[in-house]
Amino acid sequence: MPLSASLVMTPLCRRLDLTAPVVQAPVGSATTPELAAAVSNAGGLGMLALTWTPPGSVRESIRATRALTDRPFGVNLVLEWAQHERVQACAEESVAAVSTFWGDPRPYVDRIHAAGALHLHTVGSAEEARRAVQAGVDVIVAQGWEAGGRVWGEVATLPPGACCR
Repeated sequence: MPLSASLVMTPLCRRLDLTAPVVQAPVGSATTPELAAAVSNAGGLGMLALTWTPPGSVRESIRATRALTDRPFGVNLVLEWAQHERVQACAEESVAAVSTFWGDPRPYVDRIHAAGALHLHTVGSAEEARRAVQAGVDVIVAQGWEAGGRVWGEVATLPPGACCR
């Protein structure tokens, strides 16, 4: 592993055996098994956005991804709606990580952990991060207002000028 990559290896990278410190954004309908598998095959964590996938098709998407990679990948679920069926399918298919967003992760934590998966939860504030940690999620993903898609954060995650010096 190049020295530069070893400097940014995190507990998440080590837990999921990632060789590149990259987590693919679960960009709604733009994510496919092919994209998630390509990211995972490159050493990152590929992600499937399965919120709008019919519950009966969740397994199909996971299995299609697994057919393209033997590396870990995850799924993302927006919690604006109940996701119990999808979480159950993810658990039964042994996905490495389940990422949740836009709602209370508490009802899903135990099922995700029982399946041996990591639970990532995206937050838009420090208070929401505290609640997610208290709920038992493993990884907090901080989203700023500069994010695309479903924006929850109200504060920037990158200070002005930090990238321009």
